[in-house]
Amino acid sequence: MRTHISSPRLVHTALLSLALGLAPLVSPAFAAPPAQSAFVVTAPWALEGNYRPQSEGPPPKWQPPALSQAAPPAPLSDAERKIVLATQSEKLPEPTWARFVMSNEWRHDVVFPKLSQLGGVYVGVATDQNYTMAAAARAQLIVTMDYDSDVVYTHRIYHHFISASPTADELRSYYQEANVGKATALLQSVAHSPQEAAQLVKIYQRYRQRLAMYLHQVAHVRVGDRHPTWLGDPAAYSYIRAMVQGGRVMAVQGDLNGTVALRSIGDTARALGLPVRVVYTSNAEGFFRYTQAFKDNLSSLPHDEKTVVLRTYKRGMYAPEGDLWHYNLHKMDDFLSRIATPGYPTVAAVMTDIRTSPVGRKQVETIGVSYYDERIPKTQQGSAKTATAKPVPAQTPSGTEKSSGPLAVRM
Repeated sequence: MRTHISSPRLVHTALLSLALGLAPLVSPAFAAPPAQSAFVVTAPWALEGNYRPQSEGPPPKWQPPALSQAAPPAPLSDAERKIVLATQSEKLPEPTWARFVMSNEWRHDVVFPKLSQLGGVYVGVATDQNYTMAAAARAQLIVTMDYDSDVVYTHRIYHHFISASPTADELRSYYQEANVGKATALLQSVAHSPQEAAQLVKIYQRYRQRLAMYLHQVAHVRVGDRHPTWLGDPAAYSYIRAMVQGGRVMAVQGDLNGTVALRSIGDTARALGLPVRVVYTSNAEGFFRYTQAFKDNLSSLPHDEKTVVLRTYKRGMYAPEGDLWHYNLHKMDDFLSRIATPGYPTVAAVMTDIRTSPVGRKQVETIGVSYYDERIPKTQQGSAKTATAKPVPAQTPSGTEKSSGPLAVRM
């Protein structure tokens, strides 16, 4: 999920993170613990009382594995770049609610073993957390897709800064006050038209200060002995930078329930001879009933037995230390099979099987991750109550009902 850019709690947490980072310089009371002395998680929610919605007792001492050392794929050829550049966006109404260019998910490291070296095409909604997971998967093509054009432009700005920045620290420096002129000049120089330049600069200026705080947090998430994010792990950043420079990362505007973007992404994957291996939906599935367009979009993607839908979920599921969300990987073919059944109109119905069945519960790990496939019995099919449940209203991020608008991803 993404979090409101002006959330007082997030801003407080960001400032607290910065303060804790500076504390050893000003006060012995905040001195860092001795190196290697204890299991430590420093993610934004961990700073606020080790918030663990579902876990009991002390958190598991999970150590994120190091990422694969497999080299990034070679840069795309000119012909392949043309294929990628031909991927279509769909024009959507501008959101009338808050814009979400930052995430409030922090512990993607728990999915690393299950994503490791999946390769193929990684497709994900929302913002920069996609780069952490795509690096773990060693994706061969990374496509971010969002209904909000501000998020799409934020990704494109990242791509330009990544290409120009050998290190994550240099990338983050573009969001500092002292480098506004440098950043603006870069965006103007790489834009394909004056109109695009103006839009890139506008989005950069709109979110610069808040992203400076947020990216500081992303870079300094710590789990045990590791900094497992794309901005904290030099290996992850190097991989993403090579992918950007090789033409293998793109951002498109699209709707999970739309008619253009996901179909076009599938066409691009087929033209490159790559399967889609990861479709990351964040918590988007919680804001709509499964439509025929959504089912058709997913089934149209070239995929295989390794392909997963990766979602975040809350109800009755373990969350990793320092996070609010449970991370669930669902085998694509099993997911498509369930949602083709009348008893599975929503993600809540889908997740009931893994949450409540004895076989399903065995697939839920206390570190806050689970894997879902055909071994888990279908308990909702034929359930009249589930099948005839009232439609889930489209919602704004605040949870208030929205009476009109497309079935866009709302988080």
